[in-house]
Amino acid sequence: MGLHHLDHYNIETVNLEETIKFYCDVLGLYVGDRPPLPIPGAWLYCENNMPTIHLIGTNPGEPDRPKVPAGRLHHICFASTGIDEVRERLEKNNIKYNKVVLPRVHNTQFFMQDPNGINVELNFPAEETKPEDIEMMAKQTKEKFLQVPTA
Repeated sequence: MGLHHLDHYNIETVNLEETIKFYCDVLGLYVGDRPPLPIPGAWLYCENNMPTIHLIGTNPGEPDRPKVPAGRLHHICFASTGIDEVRERLEKNNIKYNKVVLPRVHNTQFFMQDPNGINVELNFPAEETKPEDIEMMAKQTKEKFLQVPTA
């Protein structure tokens, strides 16, 4: 008994297709099986074949649902690999991101916003971190660690 892992998170969006494009075409998730719910949406799956993001859309002509306060939630994070390929896809799609290298452990993290304004982090293993990125971070201020460029 107890908590095991984060199962999924849910995003309500007025732009379902743009959100799917960001998470699938840019970040590499894929649209997978979803129960026949009576509302528009999609379930997005990671490489481990788990439906990690549930999207809820709106019907044509339906007004946007009001935003709900998210408290102090800053971002969600994906354990990631393939830093060069991901960097290329982000730049090809003009996605602004902040690159951070964690001191001592040297994991590289990319921070960005999805089309809904949700902060997303991609966390890459130290083996994929470039030496010049480690050197660059040694010269940065503490503010650099929390910056998330707006979409």
